[in-house]
Amino acid sequence: MLKNKVVFVSGGTGFLGAEICKICHANGAEKVIFSYNNGKEKADLLMSQIQNSQAIKINFRDVNNITEEIEKLYQSVPKIDVLVNNAAVSQAMPFALLEEEDVDLALDINIKGTLFLTKAVVRGMIRQKSGAVVNIGSIAGNRILQVPITYAISKSAITGFTVSLAAELKKFNIRVNTVVPGMLEGGVVKGVPDELKQEFLKHCLAGRQGSAAEVANLVCFLASDKASYINGQHISIDGGI
Repeated sequence: MLKNKVVFVSGGTGFLGAEICKICHANGAEKVIFSYNNGKEKADLLMSQIQNSQAIKINFRDVNNITEEIEKLYQSVPKIDVLVNNAAVSQAMPFALLEEEDVDLALDINIKGTLFLTKAVVRGMIRQKSGAVVNIGSIAGNRILQVPITYAISKSAITGFTVSLAAELKKFNIRVNTVVPGMLEGGVVKGVPDELKQEFLKHCLAGRQGSAAEVANLVCFLASDKASYINGQHISIDGGI
């Protein structure tokens, strides 16, 4: 499905990011490149599990670092066909206790970092006049759920980012879509209280939490040429909420 395609996944060492990297490789990606910030051991482990992969340390709160690392990357790889914007942070902080630095952290990484990484990567896609961007949204950004406010704000912003970017890049044959996962078995959900999990399951038609592999398979499909008529969409994978 991704034969001859070079894939870049931000936040590749995270719960979902690592699975996306593995599934992209399993679906024939020519090369899988992923970013990480902390956790070099996890990055090294993931590279050992994926043939022809590459890890790049990027600080998503430093725009210059993002730009420099991607420019350096383009000196060693001729193209990037797929960008998966997965890197994000979430803090379980009550709204009444939020400090400015808490808001800055979420918005700097989840929105600003994503925007400038996309800008840096898409420049190459524009030159080759082809590409696919898959943003990772969240049910937290479009449902009435008790989730961290800063996370919900940042994931909601991905909606506008996707449709606007899809419209601007259409002339370069670059598609932009969002995958919107529901509650998964791991990752940020680990910190969700049991009563909230049960509330979700009560309203979920599937009656269960999803898996990272299910989300990763959808990401791979949207990144592939099989999804060539899908653009500017927000596709939920939440079991039916």
